[in-house]
Amino acid sequence: MKRMLSTGLLTGLLAFGAQAQIYSWTDADGNRFFSDKQQPGAETIQLGPTNTVEPPPAPAMRESSRSQSEGNDRQSNPYRRMSITSPSNDEALRSNDGDLTLRVTFDPPLSSNHLLRAEIGGELSSQGIPGTGQAETSITVPNVDRGTHQISAVVLNARGEELQRSSPITVHLQRTSLLQPGRQGSGQAPQAPSAPAAPNVPGGGN
Repeated sequence: MKRMLSTGLLTGLLAFGAQAQIYSWTDADGNRFFSDKQQPGAETIQLGPTNTVEPPPAPAMRESSRSQSEGNDRQSNPYRRMSITSPSNDEALRSNDGDLTLRVTFDPPLSSNHLLRAEIGGELSSQGIPGTGQAETSITVPNVDRGTHQISAVVLNARGEELQRSSPITVHLQRTSLLQPGRQGSGQAPQAPSAPAAPNVPGGGN
């Protein structure tokens, strides 16, 4: 047991390296001891230099991964400017058929990898305008109900994921009421009623 304790003590003392002086001695029973304190009859242990292991360098980021990361950052906000230029905010419009046309500008131009859609009242339009490198384009949303609407232009990528949207505008759409004759089921403005047919007049005799 003494010999095991002595060996454990040596291991701990060696951890000091060159900062501590190690002494060793043997008792009457032949047990060998080590200590960092001077003992009568102890001999000095000469320690060699402490071995050090350098950690491996961190793996460098692959250039392709870095480029992909930068590309994703650019795609998260690809346009410096994206705005609805027509109609203007808080504008009142009349469209009896309910068609609402937006004019949208981009800087840089709309990418060929992107699709422009309109969002009205929180719902995306079913139709979209693909990018062809145009700096300005129009998109028409059909059959919009009469009333006040909040509208945004939205850009999607090829996977249908939203990339960016314009600041919303408010428009007040005026159109013929559904309750008026000729409007129901047709989406058209009411037509004037037809003139009544003339009554049959019996022919006179001589």
